[in-house]
Amino acid sequence: MALKALDIYENIMLNHPVEAQGASISMYRMTLEAWRRGIEVRFMTVYVKNRIKIRHKLSYGGREYRFQLSLGDKVAKEARQIGKSKELTKQHLAAAGVSVPEGKVISIQNNDFGEALEYAESIGYPVIVKPAHASLAIGVRTNLKDRASLAEALEHIHGELGYTEIIVERHAEGFDTRAYVIENEMIAAFKRIPAHIEGDGGHTIRQLIELKNQRRKLNPHLSNSQIKMDDALIDYIGRHGYNLDSVLGKGEKINLTDSTFASNAADTVDITDEVTEDYKMTAVNAVKSIPGMNMGGVDIIRDPEKDVNKVLEINCRPDLGGHMFPIYGESRDVAKKIVDYYFPETASIDTGINEYFTFDFDEIFRFLKKGIVKEVILPPLPKSKVENVHLELKGNINFYRTVLFNSAAGHRLGGNIRMLGKDRAKMVVAGTTKHLTSFLQELMKIAPKLDITVTAQNEWDSLLMYKFEIPETASIPLNRLRRENMDMRKEIEALKKELADVKKGSPL
Repeated sequence: MALKALDIYENIMLNHPVEAQGASISMYRMTLEAWRRGIEVRFMTVYVKNRIKIRHKLSYGGREYRFQLSLGDKVAKEARQIGKSKELTKQHLAAAGVSVPEGKVISIQNNDFGEALEYAESIGYPVIVKPAHASLAIGVRTNLKDRASLAEALEHIHGELGYTEIIVERHAEGFDTRAYVIENEMIAAFKRIPAHIEGDGGHTIRQLIELKNQRRKLNPHLSNSQIKMDDALIDYIGRHGYNLDSVLGKGEKINLTDSTFASNAADTVDITDEVTEDYKMTAVNAVKSIPGMNMGGVDIIRDPEKDVNKVLEINCRPDLGGHMFPIYGESRDVAKKIVDYYFPETASIDTGINEYFTFDFDEIFRFLKKGIVKEVILPPLPKSKVENVHLELKGNINFYRTVLFNSAAGHRLGGNIRMLGKDRAKMVVAGTTKHLTSFLQELMKIAPKLDITVTAQNEWDSLLMYKFEIPETASIPLNRLRRENMDMRKEIEALKKELADVKKGSPL
């Protein structure tokens, strides 16, 4: 048996479900990990403000836990309520002795910004402002250096967005970071850095941005967050002496913004192995300060020069994508750690061949979103020995596609057919020895005019769907184009090279 290590870029990122991008990464990666261990996985729908939302349940050994993305039942309701309020969160942090930026909540009515402006003068500029009860960085304005910029930000948050409870606090200098904590352990950490590009001596800034956006599309966490060549970007690079048609010298790096918000296409850099013990303890103590919040994401401003860590807020339902798919550095499997925490008796299970199987998250997601079904239970992976066979098919494959699919599905096999040309394809089938043997015996009968050759047995070199996939026609299916596209292959190699370069030195 040959087991090839799965590549994070080629095998995992390029095969990530379309519906498991952004926030849904947490649900997919957690359910995939659980399913591979033999934990029962259920997806179900709930109605929230007249919209269908998808939740999941994990069951094992007589215990069942319900999850909303990365948030599970072990996080108390009280902790969830506190986490929704930046004001309450800050009060608990301060009471526990956790360092937080100086600031307070100010109630604003009828565009009267007087108290907020006076308070900013008392604590000193620069300051940041943000709604007291909002998430996803909505309305957050940072590094406001004077009264005029603060007044403009308040007009946006109150006048345009309609918030009346607004936090004004001292701007904390340093790196914008996120740590994930479970009980007494910091599991992972990353920092956000402004979107930037590096010149090669030939491409313009416009072309370099386009190339970087192509790489971001490969990343499940960043695929929906592209660098926008808008007036703000043009103005920013213009103030630094560049325009979109400027050609950067080889190795020349420039920022495209000062923002480290995800909405402004910030890059993520894993720093798990670099943070200090003080940073780890700050993250752990922050989570402990909230009653019943035994796990969560902690946003920390880290000032390495002064060795100071200030906690901005805590998220009890954090997106795991930044940890699992950073632009720079090592992927941290936080989803696995969460499953370990809820089902510790499964942590030592050897998933073996199961690591090469995936399930059709996209199809499940669409069925649930359309209201066709209310609940989906994933069929368990076989507990007996699983094998695979690689076959080369020649002939009129499209003529036999239906019988090939029906036979593979009827024998409860996973796998796929990949077209190599008009009348040539590679077929991989996997399942128990009993079902696989029966299928191969039937294959010659149901497709007598195909030239079938066994090219390999028990070679595990890529992910396989736990159902049989076959293209609609003999042409390459649309949802596989990016995997077959040579340009994308080159982008992967460029990304790997960039990662290797980062290991030698820090990114911009």
